[in-house]
Amino acid sequence: MINSHHFSAILPASQAVFSWKTADFIEILKNAAQKAELTVIGELAFAFQPQGVSAVILLAESHIALHFWPEEAKVTIDIHICDYQKDNFEKALILTKLLTIEISESDKIADWKYLFISS
Repeated sequence: MINSHHFSAILPASQAVFSWKTADFIEILKNAAQKAELTVIGELAFAFQPQGVSAVILLAESHIALHFWPEEAKVTIDIHICDYQKDNFEKALILTKLLTIEISESDKIADWKYLFISS
């Protein structure tokens, strides 16, 4: 049986986010994933013109996708974590907290929506 944890949020961007380079978004995602004890196996980022960034981290457990909308001062994030060989729900929850603090400078995780799928 495979269980899947999907967290999604639209977070307010702190002022610090506006100064981040494309590589900074990747580093933020990688560091948060590593702190949550998830396994990073790939990365990709793209800077839009005139503004905006998308960054994706591929995990052994699935992926994290981030999109920065500077004109709206928002960051959308999708986290998808699977339970292939063990329960990774707590790791996914830790990841939501770490990214909320890093991006919004807040610990308010109520902005996240959660979907659980099992098959």
